[in-house]
Amino acid sequence: MRLQKTKTPVAAWLGYDYFKEERKAVKCLTVILRTKGCYWRNCTMCGFWQESADVSQADILAQMEHSLRNSPLDEEFILKIFTSGSFLDEREISGDTRREIARMLRKRTAIKKLIVESRPEFVTVDKLTDLNSVEHLELAIGLETADDFIRLNYIKKGFSFDDYKTAAKIVTECGATVKTYLLLKPPFVSEKRAIEDVIKSAELVSQYSTTISLNLCNVQKYTVLEDLWRKKYYRTPWLWSAVEAIKKIKKNQEVVVMSDPVGAGHIRGPHNCGSCDSALKNAILDFNVTQDLSIFECIDCECKDVWAALLRSDAILFGADPV
Repeated sequence: MRLQKTKTPVAAWLGYDYFKEERKAVKCLTVILRTKGCYWRNCTMCGFWQESADVSQADILAQMEHSLRNSPLDEEFILKIFTSGSFLDEREISGDTRREIARMLRKRTAIKKLIVESRPEFVTVDKLTDLNSVEHLELAIGLETADDFIRLNYIKKGFSFDDYKTAAKIVTECGATVKTYLLLKPPFVSEKRAIEDVIKSAELVSQYSTTISLNLCNVQKYTVLEDLWRKKYYRTPWLWSAVEAIKKIKKNQEVVVMSDPVGAGHIRGPHNCGSCDSALKNAILDFNVTQDLSIFECIDCECKDVWAALLRSDAILFGADPV
């Protein structure tokens, strides 16, 4: 049982990702390594700590070898290595392990880009230098919002916008790029305010980021958010809100905008009325690899009027400008 759980990753799959450097979609291998998990474990919406396990650094290397061996790609591809925590946290991935993974990747000349995630406090020049084994390196940071009050009090992320900016500057100075995760509709934020916040946040992070990933909040088990949701104090974002945010961000910023609508169409995930959920989910996925906003033009549903009415109600209740 130990062999199965610690020697194999949480998940690994093939898909496509938009490669900005060549303005096209290329194959992408995503690997989620099982580690000791994120040390923070205070974010109100995050249940990824449940995927953690008591693993050794040798186990992590075995997981990486397993993923590369079972996903042979001779053509050029993007590699994403996630840990549900921070790839640059020594408690999860030691320096020796990081350097050994980099050596593995040097042998795979087809890797065009490597993407890893980290909280900002772990970002250093030395750690990024360890990963200097591919042509393009991108570090993803889960900022969630540029609003310090929302991030610290509603999400409980535990770091400031200044911390993010400091880390982003280090990444850029090392010749790598930054992907910034923004969260659509944190707890205690209304639908309209959530759209406005993510659009404003995108504007503020665009000078530090080449990619903005719009994460649509979903209800994960054993979280503060789940408790709020069960008590009917929270509703996951409408997919119309995601489309509205994507349109505004992409039109106003020279960045790649992406979104993985996890759980779309389900009660715990972002959803509309049920009739149009699948079409909108597929449109968002198509947009990810094309960056073509016209994909959204042909999709409509009666529930869009309900969503628009909700935004008008928000404006009345919270004093915002009505749409």
